[in-house]
Amino acid sequence: MEFFELNVLGLTRELPILPTPSGLMIAGFNPVGDIPLLIEAGKDLARQIREGGNKCDVILTTELKGLPIAQEVARELGVDYVCLRKEKKCYMANPRQTEGESITSGKTNYFISEIDENKLVGKNVVFVDDVFSTGSTFKSITKYAERAGFKLTCSATILKEDKKENVGKIKSGFIFNDIPNYFCGFLPLQ
Repeated sequence: MEFFELNVLGLTRELPILPTPSGLMIAGFNPVGDIPLLIEAGKDLARQIREGGNKCDVILTTELKGLPIAQEVARELGVDYVCLRKEKKCYMANPRQTEGESITSGKTNYFISEIDENKLVGKNVVFVDDVFSTGSTFKSITKYAERAGFKLTCSATILKEDKKENVGKIKSGFIFNDIPNYFCGFLPLQ
C-alpha cells in the first residue's frame, strides 16, 4: 500500500492512498480519535474565523468525520454545534431532510431534528468539516442554509484538498461561492 506523508500544524501523519467511489485516488484522512491534531486544528480554525471577522452563533457539521473538529472549534469559540446525520434516527423530533453530496460518500440525504434546525434559523452559522475537496458538500450546505433560513458566514476545514500543482499557492483562506473558507493545511489529490 502506498502512503502520503501529511505535515500540518507541526504534526506528521502517514495517510494511505485509497480510491473513492468515483475511482479518484485520495490520501485517506481520518481525524476521528486523533486528539493532538483535533486540538491544534480547533485552535487554528477558531483563530482564523475570529481574525476573518466572521460572526458565529452556532457551528454546523455533517457526520462523521466533521463531528470531532466541529466540537473543538465550537469549544474554542464558545458556541454550540449541530450535526446533519446521514440516517434518520428515532430520537429526532420532526426530522428535516436535505440532499447532500461529497467526494467520499457520493449523493446522500442528511437529516436533522426540528429542534436542532431551529438552533440554526436566523443565526450566523459556520460550517466545519474535515476536508474541503471539490466543494460539493459545501454547495449542499449553502443550499440548505437558503432553505432553512440561516446565514452561512464561512466554512472551516482541517485540510484543503487540491491538485498537486496548487499546493502552496493558497497560504490561508479562500473564497468559494462568495463565502470565506479557512483551512490548516493542504492535501494534494493523488
